[in-house]
Amino acid sequence: MKLFLVRHPEPDVEKGFCYGKLDVPIVSSWHQDAVYLSQWLERRRLPKIQSFHSPLSRASKLALSVNPNSKPIGELAELDFGLWEGQNWSTISREEIDEWGADLQFSAPYKGESLEDLRLRVMPKVNALIDEADSDIVLYTHSGVIKVIVSVLCQWPVSECHRINIGYSSVTQLTINDDRDNRYISLDLLGAGDWVGLAVE
Repeated sequence: MKLFLVRHPEPDVEKGFCYGKLDVPIVSSWHQDAVYLSQWLERRRLPKIQSFHSPLSRASKLALSVNPNSKPIGELAELDFGLWEGQNWSTISREEIDEWGADLQFSAPYKGESLEDLRLRVMPKVNALIDEADSDIVLYTHSGVIKVIVSVLCQWPVSECHRINIGYSSVTQLTINDDRDNRYISLDLLGAGDWVGLAVE
């Protein structure tokens, strides 16, 4: 089966605005993104596909435009940045940023979710969808969620997932094959970028 991870279109917010669980507007050009994405999926000639999306409007608008039968899943919402939500990154204290950076997977100085909390929220649902699937799957979601899903499924360290660059309205594609008790996963397409600042052999 194919698993497609689609990031939402670009938000219409000021540069440096911190948003995670906040429901922010998206740029007016998102309709064109929906057209391009629909055409891209059509060219794959997939016999059957299931679509699920984050309940946040920046993901749900794109999902429902491409597939009106897409279903919302709360677990696909973005990381909760707690006290940092709605602030500009430039106004957040250097000490708090450094504390977070020292342990990206487990720390949450902003009193929201850590990346580990996000992993524990997202992966049981994603694994259940994969286990129950009788078709290919498209998930319309967010950068943090996609980074965690890719890291876990590809057995990369979640603590390093910030190095993955996922572009707006981009598609990350994985192929998942189950052989008895073993699951084999290949990463066919990684968003609109790749590992940033990390040497890959």
